[in-house]
Amino acid sequence: MKLTELEPHWIGIYGEDSAGNHIAKRTKLGVTFRCPDAGCDQRLGVLFANPPDGLPSLPGRAWQRTGDTFDTLTLTPSVDVSACGHWHGFITNGDVR
Repeated sequence: MKLTELEPHWIGIYGEDSAGNHIAKRTKLGVTFRCPDAGCDQRLGVLFANPPDGLPSLPGRAWQRTGDTFDTLTLTPSVDVSACGHWHGFITNGDVR
């Protein structure tokens, strides 16, 4: 299946400007997506060790990223959330397996 089928969203840091408008301070720090396991309605989140903006990653476990879009995203190592009863698999060039 494709990552785009799992309703992915970028993880970012957001704030407000002086007029109260919602603004992005940093984007693409990680990705969230629906768990690929059949019947699961939870979202999973992965932080990037190497965000595209070149600044440090957020604290916590982080995955190496290549690709800058949901269609080209590759994460290493595998995403393993099986200890919590969820999916364990790979995201490679936007494919989830």
